[in-house]
Amino acid sequence: MFAANPFDHVMDSRYWHLFYHTSFKIPFGMTKYMVLMLLAALVILAIYVPLARRVQTGEPPRGYWWNCFESILTYLRDQIAKPCIGHDADHYVHYIWTVFLFILFCNLFGMIPFLGSPTASFSVTVALAACTFVFIHGSAIAKMGVKHYFESYLPHIDVPFGMGYVIVPMIAVIEFLGNFIKAFVLAVRLFANMFAGHTVLAFILFFIVAVKHSGPLMFWGVTAASVLGVTALSMLELFVAFLQAYVFAFLTALFLGATLHPQH
Repeated sequence: MFAANPFDHVMDSRYWHLFYHTSFKIPFGMTKYMVLMLLAALVILAIYVPLARRVQTGEPPRGYWWNCFESILTYLRDQIAKPCIGHDADHYVHYIWTVFLFILFCNLFGMIPFLGSPTASFSVTVALAACTFVFIHGSAIAKMGVKHYFESYLPHIDVPFGMGYVIVPMIAVIEFLGNFIKAFVLAVRLFANMFAGHTVLAFILFFIVAVKHSGPLMFWGVTAASVLGVTALSMLELFVAFLQAYVFAFLTALFLGATLHPQH
């Protein structure tokens, strides 16, 4: 009844493990997380494409479904994008929407038995951070031009004895390298939170496997305690799934606003 390895839930693989000694190889050279990321994209499209068509008709939102998913986008635009980016937030909010929804659904898949969270893979979070890095600085270059973009790293400071010729380049290099550090922090933060949470759940479930030959009293006692513990922690993981998607979207908007408007 149990998975062959309790940690398969937090590990990517070309094999999809279901029950004990039961698994199948994923075709076309794909991995489990690739399939789940594709599924996340399809679910988002299935929800928001029909919703967008209804919005285009101009009719007011009706029903819990429409109001729920439209309110998510409205909150991201009004409470994250506009305060962090500024008056031109509408030009960039589409990426904030996309990255939030994609991370959210990838996180939530980890709450479903036999699936997993692609964001518990460092390669996935690095790819997301790389896309965000390109989007932020590509948008800044498109807006300001290459010359003004690099000039924005040169601070205007008044220091005596010509020290500005030494200090200004140092600050410019630090600021430029800081962009890569910010992207790396985005990747590590998301990966660490998702991987750690699912690893703790896997450890608790591993207790059941460890005592399966220790007699019925020990087995059912540990099983009951483990199931209750996993249920309680799963509620926390559900909150973390939303929180980490929000944090990634918020930091993306914050870094984008700082890059687009260096004068502030």
